[in-house]
Amino acid sequence: MIVCPSSKCGSPNRADLPHCWLSWPAESLFKALYAPPPQADGGYLAAAAVVLGIVASAGGAALPGVPAALGGLRWGALVHHWLTLVAAWDSSRVYLACAGRF
Repeated sequence: MIVCPSSKCGSPNRADLPHCWLSWPAESLFKALYAPPPQADGGYLAAAAVVLGIVASAGGAALPGVPAALGGLRWGALVHHWLTLVAAWDSSRVYLACAGRF
């Protein structure tokens, strides 16, 4: 039997966090506490900035091209980090007795 890892709880009642989050009413304090990570769009924008920066640098305009490519790489890293946070949130479990997230 799988039980809560908290030494204070030990409850076997657990549920998937995304499922619980959707079932809680809007007034619930847990709705805000366990909300999914904020949306980070723009994966295509990051790729376009990298390509545009490389093309500009190859065309002789290194001054604007290099920062554009680096900015695109940075934005791509932020989108990747956001995807990692979403994957962790999607695979989280919440124990219903103590509301612990594991």
